[in-house]
Amino acid sequence: MLDKNRMNNQEMLSTELISRKIASQQTSATATDSQQNFVLTYLAYVAATNQIDTVEDLRAFIEENTSEQRQMFVKELVDEHLSIALFLAKECNKDDLINYLYVYPRESSAKSSVDCGTPTSIAKLALKLLDIKEEESVADFGSGAGDFLTLTSETCKQNDLYGIELNTYVHEISKIRNELFVERTQIEQGDMFAIPKDRSFDKIFSNYPFGLRLIHLQTGTDYIEVLHQRIPAIKRTTSADWIFNTLIMDHLSDTGKAVAIMTNGSTWNSIDQKIREFFVTNGYVEAVIALPGNLFESTNIPTSMIVFSKKNTSIRLIDATKLCVQGRRQNTITDENIDQILRLLSEDGDEAVTVDLEELQKNEFVLNPSRYLEKAAEIEDGVEFGSLMKRITRGAPLKASDLDELVSESETDTQYLMIANIQDGMIAEDLPYLKEFDPKLEKYCIKNHSLVLSKNGTPFKVALAEVAEGKKIVGNGNLFIIDLDEEKVNPYFLKAFLDSEVGIAVLKSIAVGATIPTVSADALKKLIVPLPSMEKQKEIADLYQAKQDEIKVLRLKIQKAQDDLKNIFKRGK
Repeated sequence: MLDKNRMNNQEMLSTELISRKIASQQTSATATDSQQNFVLTYLAYVAATNQIDTVEDLRAFIEENTSEQRQMFVKELVDEHLSIALFLAKECNKDDLINYLYVYPRESSAKSSVDCGTPTSIAKLALKLLDIKEEESVADFGSGAGDFLTLTSETCKQNDLYGIELNTYVHEISKIRNELFVERTQIEQGDMFAIPKDRSFDKIFSNYPFGLRLIHLQTGTDYIEVLHQRIPAIKRTTSADWIFNTLIMDHLSDTGKAVAIMTNGSTWNSIDQKIREFFVTNGYVEAVIALPGNLFESTNIPTSMIVFSKKNTSIRLIDATKLCVQGRRQNTITDENIDQILRLLSEDGDEAVTVDLEELQKNEFVLNPSRYLEKAAEIEDGVEFGSLMKRITRGAPLKASDLDELVSESETDTQYLMIANIQDGMIAEDLPYLKEFDPKLEKYCIKNHSLVLSKNGTPFKVALAEVAEGKKIVGNGNLFIIDLDEEKVNPYFLKAFLDSEVGIAVLKSIAVGATIPTVSADALKKLIVPLPSMEKQKEIADLYQAKQDEIKVLRLKIQKAQDDLKNIFKRGK
C-alpha cells in the first residue's frame, strides 16, 4: 500500500506534463482519451516498479500477475500502444506517475459521459457534511473512478468503505486506484439497484448520472416496479434523480446521513412535485445547497447538493452559487468556500434560510433556495394573479422543422408569435404568417388583450396582444398565454405593473433555476399583484397606452430616417 502522506506532501508534477508526453507519442491514428491515458500511466508505473523495458515483457507481466478482467481491460484500451507506457516509465519517475494516477485528470471527459468524475472540491464538501465517525459504514453509490472513496480513505482509516459502479472500464480504474491508495475498501462492479435490500450504511454519497428521466433508466427494473406501488406519484417522466434518491434512503440507517448531487431542475420542476412532497413530508430532506455552475469537466448542467437524513421537520436552503473561484475552463469551490457553506448551515442571511413544511407546501415543495431567498416586494391592495385569469395555457409545442413547413411567404389570416418577436414590451407587427390554420392549434391562439409572458429567462418578456378582427395569432410553446377577466382588471394596468421595477422583482421572486430561470403556471397563479379601484387602474392604463403610442410613433420616425440614410448616396450622385 502506497504511503499517501508522503505522496501528498511532495511537490506534485503537473498532470498536464504527463498528458503532453503521452500526446507527443501519438499520431492521429493512436489518439487516446482520459481512460487510455490513465491505463498507459498505470502500465508505466508497473514497468518502472518492476524494471520492465520491453513490450513483450510488459505484456507477459500483465498476463501472469493480473486478473482476467484487468488483462481484458488493458488489451481493449491500449494493447497497441504499450510502447508509450515504456516511454513514460523512462521519462518520468515513479512519484510523477503515481501523482497522475491519484489525481486522474479527465482531459477528454467531454467525449465520454461515463468518464465524468466527482471534482475534489465537491467530494471535500460532501465529506465535511457527512461528518463520518470512527467505524461508521460508508458507501458510494455509482462510485465511478473512486474519487470520493480515495479522498475519504485519507481521513477515515478505520471505516469500512463500499463502492459500486456499473461501467466496466470505470470500475477497473477504481480498482487500480483502490489497490494503490485505499484501505478497507470493497468496490463491486454492478448495478446499485441490485444492492441487497437488507444492507444499510451509516453514511452514503452519490454522484449519479445527470439529466435522466425514469423512462431513460436501463437498470433497476424490478426495484422501480415495486417503487411504483410504494409511491404512486412516480411517472415515466419523473426525474431519475429522485429514483436514485429513493434508493439512497432505502439503504440509509435510521440515524444515518447521505449526500447526493442532483440537477437543479429536479428541485423545482412541476413533473417532480409529488415525489418532492413525498420526501419532504416524510422528513427525509435535511438541506439543499445550490452549487456554483461549471464545476464539472464534462457538463455545465446546474447542480445542487442535497443532504438526506430522517425525521426532519424543516429544511435548510443555501445559495452557494457565487461561492467559488472561477477558472478559465472550470470553477472550483475552495477550502475557504467550504467553510463559508458550513457556516451557512447555522447562520441566516442573504444566502441561507430555514423553511418549514407549511412554507414548502405553499411553494409546490420547491427545493431551490432562490425561491425563498428573494426579498418579497411590498404590494398594496394585493390579490392572487390567478383570481384575475380566465385561462392560462402554454403556446403550441411546434418543432422548428414543423414550423418551417407551415410558414407562408405570402400574407394569410394566421400569424405565429415567438419570444424573439417581443421587443421593448411590444409585439412586432411583422410576425411570420402560417399557410393554413390547423383547428388543433385553436387552443394555442392569442386573443385580443391576452397577456403573453415568456416562460424562461430573465428579465421575463411580457406583452399585451392586440389582435384584429378575423385574424389569428398562434403562440409559441415557450410562452404563457393568459386571458384576463376584464371586469376585474384593466389589461394595460396589469401590463404597466409587470413592466415596473416592482413587477420585475415579483416575477423574479417566483423564478427557479440559476442558469435559466423559469416560472411555472402554478407559481404565476399565486403571484400577488395590485388591484386598486377600476378608476385608478384606468388612470394608470391610459398613461401607459399614451407612452406606448408615443414609442410606436418614434419607431416609425426612426425607421423612416434609416430608410432615408440608405438613399442619401443615390441622391448625391
